[in-house]
Formats: sequence, structure tokens, C-alpha cells
Amino acid sequence: MEIINKEQKELVWLQILYLFILPILLFYFGVIPSRFRVIVFFSIALVLLGIIHHDKWTFEDMGIKKDWIKEWLPYAVFTLSGILFLTWLAQIVPHSPFLNWWENKRFLLLFIPLSVLQEVLFRGILMSMLMRAFNEKALVLIINAAVFCMLHLIYSNATFVLPLTFIGGIAFAWMYMEHKNLILISIAHTVFNFTGMILGFFILR
Repeated sequence: MEIINKEQKELVWLQILYLFILPILLFYFGVIPSRFRVIVFFSIALVLLGIIHHDKWTFEDMGIKKDWIKEWLPYAVFTLSGILFLTWLAQIVPHSPFLNWWENKRFLLLFIPLSVLQEVLFRGILMSMLMRAFNEKALVLIINAAVFCMLHLIYSNATFVLPLTFIGGIAFAWMYMEHKNLILISIAHTVFNFTGMILGFFILR
């Protein structure tokens, strides 16, 4: 993708504000009831997919490659490191493990699609928007991680979750920037989410 002009950069900022930040704040302050989270999340995804279709993005632009499996090793190391970090964190931070998770149908049905959708939105789309608009890689990483972190305001233990997800957001964004592979980063995110959920780090309001 080519770097875009000033007017297009302003459009990117507006898209980030209205499609990423504003919905999160509306949920956080109770303007939109929490029961509509999934519906709103998927609706935003459809709008963003419409935008990238209009702008004629390719699969490659979003990190979807035919030979995606070739980069399995760095992603395997990345995923294993994340699991070990969360396991270590569970030894020193108070938490309530999510027992009998296999009996929770809502969790089983939603956590994989939502984990993948988060990566499509935050890395495949948002990251690509930012990389088109800015030359500074550090700025792209920070903005991407900050917006991703904001998504987790919906958790009741936000004072713990927000720093954790900002660090995780930096890691995901860096990994995607170095090895632009949406399929493998989605698998890694799903594994991280599953580990974090069963350890009890993520508790919805």
C-alpha cells in the first residue's frame, strides 16, 4: 500500500474515531446496552469490510497469504511465549479461574469467532490503515495497541486488564508488522484469549 495524502489521513482518523473508539465509549458509559455488544461488533466489521472493498484492498493488504503456513515458527514461538507469560502471571496476580468453561455454550460459540474478528479489525484493517497513513512504525504500534486496549474497558477488572492488553496489543502489532500474517496472528490471539479466559483474567461487566 502507498502512503496516502493529508486528506486521506484525516479520513483514517475519522474512521478510527467513529468505528473503533466511539462504540467502545458508548458501551462503557452504558449508552448502548451490553447485550448488544456482539451485534454492534459484527455490524462495525461489515462497515469496515465495505470500506476496504470500496478502496479495493487486496488479500495481501490484509495479511492473508496463500503460503501463510511458511511463517509458523516465529508465530509458534510467539504464542508459546505468551502462554508461559500468562501462566507465570497467574502465579503472582489474584485471579478467579474460569472453571467448567466447557459447559458455557456462549463462551464456546463466541470466543473463537470474536478472537479472529478482533484480529481482522485491529491488525488486518486498523493496522493497515495506520501503516498507510504514517511512516513512523513506533507511532503505528502505539496507536494500534492503545485502540485495542480501549476495547477491553468492557471488563470489570479493567485496572489490571488494560495494562495487560496494552502490552499484548504492542506484541500483536509488532508481530503483525514483522510477519504480516493475519491467519497465524488470529490463531495466536485465539490461544491467548482462551488461556486468559480460563485463568480468569477477563471478567465482563
